[in-house]
Amino acid sequence: MSILACVLGILTLMIMGVVVSQVSDDAVNQKIEEAFESDDGFKKKMEEEKAAIEKIEKEIMEIRKNPAKKIDPKKKDKLKVEIAALEKKKKAILANNKKQSEMTANLNKAKAKMSEEMAKLTKELAQAEDEWEKMEDPSKLVKMVVKQSGSGAGGDLEPTFIECRSEGIRVYKGKDIDFEVKTAAIPKDQKLQNLVKALKKEAPYRTWFSAQGTPMDARYLKRDGPMIYLKDKGGRELKFSSLKLSKASQQIAAKYELARKAKRPDPEARFVIFLIRSKGFSSWTRASQVCAKFDCRYGQLPLDGEGEIDLSLFSGS
Repeated sequence: MSILACVLGILTLMIMGVVVSQVSDDAVNQKIEEAFESDDGFKKKMEEEKAAIEKIEKEIMEIRKNPAKKIDPKKKDKLKVEIAALEKKKKAILANNKKQSEMTANLNKAKAKMSEEMAKLTKELAQAEDEWEKMEDPSKLVKMVVKQSGSGAGGDLEPTFIECRSEGIRVYKGKDIDFEVKTAAIPKDQKLQNLVKALKKEAPYRTWFSAQGTPMDARYLKRDGPMIYLKDKGGRELKFSSLKLSKASQQIAAKYELARKAKRPDPEARFVIFLIRSKGFSSWTRASQVCAKFDCRYGQLPLDGEGEIDLSLFSGS
């Protein structure tokens, strides 16, 4: 029985020896060395633990060399307790390293999120400053209705509006923005030049409306009694009784006749009107030079404020 007990004890110690060998794994040693470098107190403590491990290993080696030697039960129990404590410390070290890795990853995520929030706040600050500037000057928020002088009606004109701003121009098509050009690019912008050339070519043409609202794109020729003569872009001559035209178109025909009786040029419908903002003088100068270069008629209207532009009076009806 005593021999069997010794064999069982030796097997138990051999199992504990395997556990101790796992504790001294290279990966664990590397983590311990990193801890040595960062914490002097920890280094001292780990040196003590290492000495304890070496002591246990030495005792196990002695047991292996002399398996017949009887093992003190108290010493065996003490070894078990020390090995369990070392195993617990090993797990704690590994858990601490894992926690540090997770903390680093979380810090990186937090840093990225803060950068994103800072960019968003910077954008919102710029918008807030712009809104504050408008609040200081309420006139900048007022919608500005563009209209002709006198009666205020705009239906007898078909201008192309170009808004002149500090950063460049906005070209309108009807009531909507068609395209924009930066100030520096205005003199050589091909799209703007093509527009100006087309307006020059189509200056005598305008959209006429029948009494039923049907549009006709044509130029005014003459009036003979109640009959009005027009010519479309295909060169076809159109003859209408004035009563078959809308009231707005009849008024336009009357303006042609008044201008001719006074020996003034025919009133052109299609040309450029520059809407000049307070800081848009530079862009207006460059854009008006493009109009002058291609002999396109243009006018200008200063805008007092930064409010929205309303072009609803120039509906063409």
